[in-house]
Amino acid sequence: MNVLISSPVHWWNAEAAYAAVLAEVLGQHGHKVWVLTRPDTLNHAELEARGLPLLTDIPLWERHPLRLWRAIRALRAFQALESIQIVNVFRSRDLPWHLLAARGKDAPRLVRTRGGAMPIRGHWLNRKLYRDGCDGLIASSEVVRRAMTASLGSAAEGARTIYYPIDLPALSNAAEERVARETWRKALLAELGLPGDTLLLGMVGRVYPEKGHRELLQALAALAPRFPRLALLVLDKQVDDPAAHGRQLRELEASLGLSSRVRWLGHRPDVREVMGAVDIGVVPSLASEVNCRVTVEFFSMGTPVVAFPTGALPEVVEHGRTGLVTANHHPAGLAEALAALIEDAGLRGRLGRQARAAAETRFSRDRFLAETLAVYEKAMASKE
Repeated sequence: MNVLISSPVHWWNAEAAYAAVLAEVLGQHGHKVWVLTRPDTLNHAELEARGLPLLTDIPLWERHPLRLWRAIRALRAFQALESIQIVNVFRSRDLPWHLLAARGKDAPRLVRTRGGAMPIRGHWLNRKLYRDGCDGLIASSEVVRRAMTASLGSAAEGARTIYYPIDLPALSNAAEERVARETWRKALLAELGLPGDTLLLGMVGRVYPEKGHRELLQALAALAPRFPRLALLVLDKQVDDPAAHGRQLRELEASLGLSSRVRWLGHRPDVREVMGAVDIGVVPSLASEVNCRVTVEFFSMGTPVVAFPTGALPEVVEHGRTGLVTANHHPAGLAEALAALIEDAGLRGRLGRQARAAAETRFSRDRFLAETLAVYEKAMASKE
């Protein structure tokens, strides 16, 4: 199948990662794929680093009507030249231009994937674009699919939820995985100068207020008197995070007496090994989380997750099976859930094993591919 994925976004975020992984998985299974993206952006750099075939000279983001029309004509010519069968559009603002480029008997079928937290407008034009223009609809989570249905009504009928997939570490069996985790853990503790019996919490995310670092620090302060060997490792998801909020968090950390308990590791290439070395992953996000990429990355390393009930987190983290979801967004509730896992090593181990099993099945790349191809094939059959 020949597929064009349209992801002309500036940033490297969860939605951009979803599009990139989609291109990777399709390409690895013999499909011919291109990604249309905006040049000289973080997304472009990441896609290029992954070695994906890119299309950067068709500027659908142009605002000048004549230049935009030329871009649409160039897109139509490219689709004809490469016999594109499916165009998977990741941004609403680009959908009208792809519709204009997908005219004619042999035009590709359009599939719209929604993986962002921005609310969708339910006005008549959007309903018409989705109902009459899209041959298939994909949502990155149930919360996104429900939002589509609530805004668009019957125009979103048939949308399918397909979760972000995860690649698993190249370990042959459970015994090898346990040895690897212990090796990573010992090396990390030695690097950070922490005792061998330290229990590690891990958080990975951009240093933005909505990610919940403040709430996690407050929860840690509540836990510290009960658990003297408890420490928190904080990693940045990308290298361009703003410094201002980070300074505020360090001031809070000092005021709570946590300076010896927290390690700010920044952005590092071995982030997945760190996620496998910690005992509990924490995702205290206060907003968004409609892809939950970090959560399934923790799962892939056999690490259970404690999460706030934000966005898709309650559907991705199965409470009592792959982690715990708090009842609210308060630091006290977070501390209570963390304490339950800190005090029960058996529960941590069971949830960690089940989290890894979920990564192998529910969030596997094979399942992601099969479900996506089912949408594509149905889209192609709908116009025959």
